[in-house]
Amino acid sequence: MNLDWVRLKAVVLESDDWGLCAWAPDREAWTALADTPAFRSRAGRRYGGSTLESMADVKALADLLLDHRGGDGLPPVWQANTVMANPDYPRLSAASRDPSSLPLVELPGMPGRWTRPGLWDEVRRATDAGVWWVELHGLHHLPESAWLAALRRGDGDARRALEQESPVCAAVEASGEYDPSEPSDHRRRDLERAVARFRTLTGRVPRSFCPPDYRWDESLEAEAERLGVTTFQGKAEQAGSPFPQLRRLLIGLRWPHVRGARFYMPPRTAFEPCGPGEGRTSAAIETALRCARGAWKRARPAVLSSHRLNYVHLDPEWSKRGRDALHELLAALCREGATFLTDAEVRALVERGRSAREIGSRVLHRSSAAGAWRIEWRAA
Repeated sequence: MNLDWVRLKAVVLESDDWGLCAWAPDREAWTALADTPAFRSRAGRRYGGSTLESMADVKALADLLLDHRGGDGLPPVWQANTVMANPDYPRLSAASRDPSSLPLVELPGMPGRWTRPGLWDEVRRATDAGVWWVELHGLHHLPESAWLAALRRGDGDARRALEQESPVCAAVEASGEYDPSEPSDHRRRDLERAVARFRTLTGRVPRSFCPPDYRWDESLEAEAERLGVTTFQGKAEQAGSPFPQLRRLLIGLRWPHVRGARFYMPPRTAFEPCGPGEGRTSAAIETALRCARGAWKRARPAVLSSHRLNYVHLDPEWSKRGRDALHELLAALCREGATFLTDAEVRALVERGRSAREIGSRVLHRSSAAGAWRIEWRAA
């Protein structure tokens, strides 16, 4: 398919960890866990104050997105990679001395101290406005077997975190939900349940999948394919390679990157404006713009990844800094005529030269013909 990607200037905004009850439910928990190994680590110093989004957080981000218009006259769309469930902390605490399985609360429900009234209603409103697009980020994001083993052993940091309704401890940070070290039957069960819950929650199958922590293997891809999920994010960032930079470079040279029924999105450029470091925000914006322009010159979409952490934090000033940085980045991209797509739209354009995305009661259709891009609205 001869698509004029250079003219389209496509940008995909992928964002992980939405719906995830981590790291701390409130300031009390953040303070209580600040001296544990995971919270003292390099990641912990940045992520320790991150929390579950609220209705207000989603609205603030949706309003920001609606303030911008891309080259096609439409606002940016935020692909929120979302987990489908979280630990049921009251039940888990009751069985913490000998937990045999991980009790869960499925979205849109939330456990205990993580309750966020009106959250999912706001997600639906943002989705209907065309600026929010939910995709799959696993069932619960956590290495269940490793975590429960730490609780059974009586690991001090695991038990202390559980008292604060947090999963974050050394054992959890060292693994991931679909890490090959987790039992294969657990990984298969969790993925099946995640896909089933996704369908119930959104009314469609997942059209893209970002395995948590970039920890997965071939068997997980095969299982996802069996379940009808064949578009993967983060392949170039997948953990376990002995030469990660070289691997990323080589994968980056492949476009489109297809293997059988599987379609792999291009390597991500991280846009992480919040955290320690002098000049971090300006550097993040400059890097994202430079990499987007580089992707367009190579006739491919630019994929920018930005974790929830930047926009949802127990320190409201942190969240505001993240939104301000995103505003600056989006304004610059829009000035250059960027068009914002989801993974599913990118794949459909590659394979068929046309795409469709449901937005409220309408469907946005894109197509390419004779070197020109067209959009059309139809009733859903």
